Amino acid sequence: MRKAAVLLLSVAALFASASASAQYAPPLGEDPPVGGPRTQMLNLGSAHLSGHKEWQRAWLAPLNAKLVAWRPQVVTVEALSGAQCELMRLVPQRYAEMYDFRCPDSTGFQRALKTTQAEAERDAAAMLDAWPASPTPAQRRRLAMLLLAAGDRPSAQVQWLRLAEPERVAEDGLTKEALEVLDRSQRALDESYDIAAAVAAASGLERIHSVDDHTAVVLGEAYPEGFEDWQRARFADIRAMPHAEARDAAWAAIDDGDGVLAAYRAMNAPGAQDLQVQADFGGAFADQAPERFGRYYGGWWETRNLRMVANIREAITPHPGARVLNVVGASHKPWYDQWARQMADVEVVDAREVLGD
Repeated sequence: MRKAAVLLLSVAALFASASASAQYAPPLGEDPPVGGPRTQMLNLGSAHLSGHKEWQRAWLAPLNAKLVAWRPQVVTVEALSGAQCELMRLVPQRYAEMYDFRCPDSTGFQRALKTTQAEAERDAAAMLDAWPASPTPAQRRRLAMLLLAAGDRPSAQVQWLRLAEPERVAEDGLTKEALEVLDRSQRALDESYDIAAAVAAASGLERIHSVDDHTAVVLGEAYPEGFEDWQRARFADIRAMPHAEARDAAWAAIDDGDGVLAAYRAMNAPGAQDLQVQADFGGAFADQAPERFGRYYGGWWETRNLRMVANIREAITPHPGARVLNVVGASHKPWYDQWARQMADVEVVDAREVLGD
């Protein structure tokens, strides 16, 4: 653990050497008057945990405990909504590849309930609107199945986690196939479930919001021939850069929960993502290839982030003054932070206030 801590401190110092992006005044000016308290937004940059197969689920406990202690009231994740996946399923000529890659198949759950994605989403929303203060296990099982049919697996996971273990059974419409999806004990780690859903359930929430967006994938149709080779070579160069090698070495040295918490503190420190995003997206925009591959790639990235942040804006509007936790891949965090500061009634929370000692 000492080796991991030293490496993480070195990486944090390296990242901090890059200056943070300049901030621009929002249209209404800095801190315009609002009715009531400002919404508090914590944008938690995360590793994609499925890529860290050596990490254990128990190692997330110290990190999750810090997040629960902050008492979030709205939680969002980097996942596609059931509605967007349904759009992609119905328009295969544009989205078939992205649907297969990003969308878990919900049609089996829909057949079991004799419903559609839209109907399941409607019925789940109706249940939540009339949700009692002390729901029964049967109600939680029914809601979990509706959420699965609606394509909202992260929220279904919240309901699963809020059930006592003896109540996690195939009853009240919840099928054996659903149990196989919801029981993640033998599955790879995933930040949408093992951080966001776990924190939401422990915080007494009933659902979370999937805010990712991949409708801009159609921009790829305009990429000139040779883009994939260009991008593959760039990624290889980025992975070989000193900051990336230092980060990978630090993560490889993690062997307990304290190490995971230290890693999240480091990757969420001010300026921690500057070297990575400058190498990746800054390098893309500045690339001089005559085909302008980098401009296509950078434009896709900005479009995606704009739509993700718009989805967050929509999700938090009914909850003015709430504490909002957004769990997202770390490279998105600078865009989340920048655009959240453009929101008139939102205050961005420094992760050090939440993850510190």
